[in-house]
Amino acid sequence: MYNYYTMNKEIEKILTLVAERAQLSEGIEGVRSILLTMYRFPSLKNKKVSQKTGIAIPTLTAVRSELVKAGIIEKRNFLGDKGRNWVKRNLNLNFEYDPLPENFDSILRELPDEFSYLNEIKSYLENRPSPEFALDQSHADFPTVLKKTLYLLKKGDIEGRRLIFLGDDDFISLSVGLTKLANEITVVDIDDRILDFLSNSASKLSLKNFNVLHHDLRESIPKSIVNKYDVAVMDPPYTNEGLRLFLKRAKQVLKSNITINDTNYLLVGKRCVLSFGNKPPNEMQKLQLSILDHGFIITEMIPDFNHYKGASIIGQFSHLYYLQTVAEPESKYKLSFASGPIYTSEIKRGSKPPFLPVGFHFIGELHFSKQKSLLDNELIQKIFINSLQLANLTVLDIYHHNYQPYGYSAIATLQTSHAAIHTWPEHGYISLDIFICDKFSKGIQVIRYLKEKFKPEKAEFFYIERGNESMMTYKAVDLG
Repeated sequence: MYNYYTMNKEIEKILTLVAERAQLSEGIEGVRSILLTMYRFPSLKNKKVSQKTGIAIPTLTAVRSELVKAGIIEKRNFLGDKGRNWVKRNLNLNFEYDPLPENFDSILRELPDEFSYLNEIKSYLENRPSPEFALDQSHADFPTVLKKTLYLLKKGDIEGRRLIFLGDDDFISLSVGLTKLANEITVVDIDDRILDFLSNSASKLSLKNFNVLHHDLRESIPKSIVNKYDVAVMDPPYTNEGLRLFLKRAKQVLKSNITINDTNYLLVGKRCVLSFGNKPPNEMQKLQLSILDHGFIITEMIPDFNHYKGASIIGQFSHLYYLQTVAEPESKYKLSFASGPIYTSEIKRGSKPPFLPVGFHFIGELHFSKQKSLLDNELIQKIFINSLQLANLTVLDIYHHNYQPYGYSAIATLQTSHAAIHTWPEHGYISLDIFICDKFSKGIQVIRYLKEKFKPEKAEFFYIERGNESMMTYKAVDLG
């Protein structure tokens, strides 16, 4: 029995050959759209199927003939039980009807009862990390998150699909994941706060095949996500430079080719859902030319679709563009892998993007008048290790040493760096050194626990943010 990935690959090969034999220029996605339409609207005649898919009737007839030959459907004009079972099993389609029968526009008047479970996402959205405006972040409101999820459902872009979100400070990926219809969801973001929140929320919601990846899209795309996905969803920085970078990355991660019997076939028609703010006419022209130049066509545009909280720079709204891939263009935009400025603040003021630390370095000093309390090295070690474990820091190894006549040192190698403690009983003094490439809050947990257990007469704690552009300025820690 095939595992999912192998089976999906075999189905892709079958549908690619159907498209090739029927001379369907829309390729595998065109065949899928025909099967999706026949599945949802079993009584439609050729003319109506042609209208819904945008595929000419002669070509549509040829595709249906090839589907019969491939043993997928029973007759050219209907799926039959055999076809319905094949589609359900191999394309993982769920809705045997139009899940949103009304024409979809930018207004969500009422959430259908069938999708009332999506309301669960509201409490998560209310606790999103605050927007980092220097990264052009601004939160979409709750109705927008629901609308975009329902839009993807109506388009058939969640059922059985592999979706990638290029940035997701709106947390639409959680809403999409809540449908439990996608085969895989991956979120790529530069902001660890977002990724941590998404990962924890996905765990609480019991979402399967939900992955997060920390990556700066200005750097070369990891090979593990290249040529893999069916749908890309993105809300890029509000600059044309940012848009072009995200379009280039979307084209790289969307599946563009498949090899069958040593022959390479190009795949077209993969989807990209783009949200972008309004611009003056000459800038809108550049925007649309960028879309075309990077190998996409615009199949739909819904004005005023996305509404945001506090995004004054784009008037608190943006448009939704529904794009599809075409053959790889000869781009005139020669954007290097290490691109230039893409954020509004960089473009307008020439400033650098905000410093994002790779870790936090805490130091502390504990002072005691009763020196005898520092002579119990075994107890000191126990308290030290407990502080790390209670903060959910993984200890890989630990080295400790008892000095003569007194004094103690312990150094723990952590999965996210290191921690050390040193005692000078003769001076009534303990020093701490903790460096973690993890959540800031975990460092706070460690030093708060140590202070509570050691009970010093005086204690001081400081931290710095470490990284390539660290200012190396210590800040006092307020334990409250």
